[in-house]
Amino acid sequence: MPGLDQPPAQLELLTFLSDSNAQVRQVALSNLVGFSAKTSSMRSLLIDKHKGPDGRPLVGRDGQEVDTIRDLKKLCQDQPIAAHDAFCALINLSDSLLVARDIGDKDFVGFLVRYIADPVSLLADLAAMLLSNLTKLESIAAILIDLKLTSQPFYNFMSTQDAEATIDAMDVEPTDPEYEAKKARAEEHARRLTEKAKRAVEEEVPALSKLLDAFEEGAENVAGRTAQATIEEMRSRARDVQQQDGSSASGSGQQDEVRRGPDGRPLVKRKTNCNFLASVFANVTTVPKGRDFFVTPLSAASAAASASAQAQMQVATRDQSSAPPANEYPVARIMAFTEHPDLIRRGGVISALKNILFLKSAHKLLIAPPPASASTGNEKDDLLAGALPATSRPPSSIDVLPFLLLPLIDGAELAQVDFEDQESLPAECQMLPETKRRESDQALRMMLVECLLLLCTNLYGRQCLRARGAYVVVREAHLKENDEKIAEAVLRLVNILKRDESESSINDDEAEEDIGAEKVEEDPESGDEDLVIEEL
Repeated sequence: MPGLDQPPAQLELLTFLSDSNAQVRQVALSNLVGFSAKTSSMRSLLIDKHKGPDGRPLVGRDGQEVDTIRDLKKLCQDQPIAAHDAFCALINLSDSLLVARDIGDKDFVGFLVRYIADPVSLLADLAAMLLSNLTKLESIAAILIDLKLTSQPFYNFMSTQDAEATIDAMDVEPTDPEYEAKKARAEEHARRLTEKAKRAVEEEVPALSKLLDAFEEGAENVAGRTAQATIEEMRSRARDVQQQDGSSASGSGQQDEVRRGPDGRPLVKRKTNCNFLASVFANVTTVPKGRDFFVTPLSAASAAASASAQAQMQVATRDQSSAPPANEYPVARIMAFTEHPDLIRRGGVISALKNILFLKSAHKLLIAPPPASASTGNEKDDLLAGALPATSRPPSSIDVLPFLLLPLIDGAELAQVDFEDQESLPAECQMLPETKRRESDQALRMMLVECLLLLCTNLYGRQCLRARGAYVVVREAHLKENDEKIAEAVLRLVNILKRDESESSINDDEAEEDIGAEKVEEDPESGDEDLVIEEL
């Protein structure tokens, strides 16, 4: 039985979360993390404010009033095993909107972004899952959209190469045969470190741009990682670092063959998949400013982590008539994952694309026009000629249509389609292997059809879909569709694609574009009832 001046055992555990001893913090957290589960009767212990036996606020080992959420957020930056439990606890607790608001302040969101962005971070998947939960709140999604961070990595350490070169230069004597070479090597590393520090202070990158880079890097890691695998990876990483340090010390005079980035740090292959960032992108695109981000070219600073985007951007800069490269548009960097093996990744991307397509003014940017020879075969060709004018935005190589059609195509069914019909499809959708299967998830198939319906909200989109084989795809999909709601949505799409355009419908489209996309989005009832789609 606790003494009169001692809090109950469970409350006393909370006080140890702020202890100065890392092992004490870890043990306390390991005993508390189970209380964060939604089914736990002790969950309120981690959320509520508490008082000690004397009636005063409970005080932690750091001398401050106990705030468990604050302590858990700090523990996310603790030693890896403790950080793992802290992330898990916050993920569980963030299903409550009130608690999520308490967790998702600007500083903590910034920490999550920097942590996820660094490929060294072994718990980036947990951080991405937590960020996904938090950004379901529009206020936190808005924080993320506006957030800009320096390009400085989360694990900001001096590389072994830099340290060795500096030490060698300090100890070298003018009589040393390698005096000039060592001095030159030290000056090079000093210059690089100076430039790195200057960039870290001056260069700010949109947080979403850093997450895009992490999302692309993690695409190759399909399988998820268990907690035990993560812990084993931590131990293996520690052993590798020790071995590298030993080999570097013994061979400091030899040329370093380790691949390094512009900042001199060894290039580390990301071990995490960051699939939950797709859900983050889906969340932020429910906000108008988030949709704008994905269809606006990135600046030179915000594309810094993408080497291919940087190279293409430099070419475009030299030739003023060139359009921004596709990779400079964030939407182009996510749309290729609509057929990724991981359900979370492809589902989040399809959700984000659907939200982005609510921005009607971006449709001409997102869909490539049909070939110049394409004809509607309609007597109203003169009227329809205005459906495919050059967009007011800079032209780009973005074309989202193939990535919306591909998941709806079954390779065996496509093989039975007339060759002439196949030729009308985008090149990416032709000659597919018969083993190619249609998207199996019903919710995702519905969203894909809704994406195509959204593209039909203006004449340009309808004409592109007609001329580029969308009807061929949805016709075959409709024949095999078992879900009644999806079949109805496909039928609506077919009716739109097969009907004739009138002068009235063309004029309505032109009037809507004059009004602006935002007003059209806010008044979905103003258009065709077939085109009313709810935003995610």
